[in-house]
Amino acid sequence: MGKYEYKEKTSSGRWWMEVKKDSSCKGNIRKNPFTARYQFYRGAGNVTRPSIEDANLEALIAKIENMDM
Repeated sequence: MGKYEYKEKTSSGRWWMEVKKDSSCKGNIRKNPFTARYQFYRGAGNVTRPSIEDANLEALIAKIENMDM
């Protein structure tokens, strides 16, 4: 099992985090501006449909790592 990396980014003033495993992009985390929940979008180009979400960033990261992509 490889190690996950999380890199914070900003684009157009919005916060997001890239999720990588073994140097391969597995998706990104964004904070929903309406619900304030963190959402994981699986895949490098997916920005329309989140796979999982949680109000707590650490809990969401644990869920992502349990998926073992």
